[in-house]
Parts: sequence; C-alpha cells; structure tokens
Amino acid sequence: MSNYTDPLLWSDGKSAQVQAQRFFIEHNFHEAKSECDMADYQVRRWDAWHHHMALVMLATLFLVRQKTLGRRQWPMLSINDLVTALAHMLPRRQLTVEELAEIIHKRHQRRLDAKQFSARRKRLWNNLTE
Repeated sequence: MSNYTDPLLWSDGKSAQVQAQRFFIEHNFHEAKSECDMADYQVRRWDAWHHHMALVMLATLFLVRQKTLGRRQWPMLSINDLVTALAHMLPRRQLTVEELAEIIHKRHQRRLDAKQFSARRKRLWNNLTE
C-alpha cells in the first residue's frame, strides 16, 4: 500500500477503507480512459492538454451522475451503457452530397501533398548522398 508510513497511526479498518477508496478511484480513471477518451489526446502545448483533461473530467462527472441517478431503475447500469445510449439517442446532422465531396477532396489533397513532400525529401536526400 502506498503512503502507509506508520502502522500505529492506522487501524486495520482505516487501512481497508483507504484501500477500498483507492479501488473506486482507479476504476473511475479506467472508465474515463476507455469511455471519455482520457488517453486519446494529441496536443502540442500544455494548455491544450489541460483543456482536454478538463473536458474529459466534465464528461466523466456527467456520466457518473447519470449512472448514480439511474441506479434505482437499472441496478447494473454502467458508464458504457450510458455512452452507448447517448450515441444512439443524440441527433446527428446528415451530410449533404456537397459536404461529403468536400471532405473527400480535402483528404485526397492531404494524401497528395504528403506523397509530393515525401518524393521531394527523397530526391533531396539522394542529391546529398551522391
């Protein structure tokens, strides 16, 4: 157990209580990582990381509160159940054909740019090594 310095200060009951709290805290972090994308971030600056973590914590808080409120009606309710329900219940805007074509065009342009950049870099490297 971490931070367990003086066994005379803690009773066995207190040790068990702290260990039980630790389980629930780690369980909540695991759910935040898997359901709220806590671990899925690509940021370049520390403030962007803080923004991401703040949004993840807000989403996790919302889901935990909904889970607590729904426990009477559904005793086995999980955060995964809530995320699945929200994904099916929240409305999604349908893309128009023009919007879809624009998305595909941008993807193709990025791929073409990447291929051209790679070819230029390869030519430059070949010129330097000759």
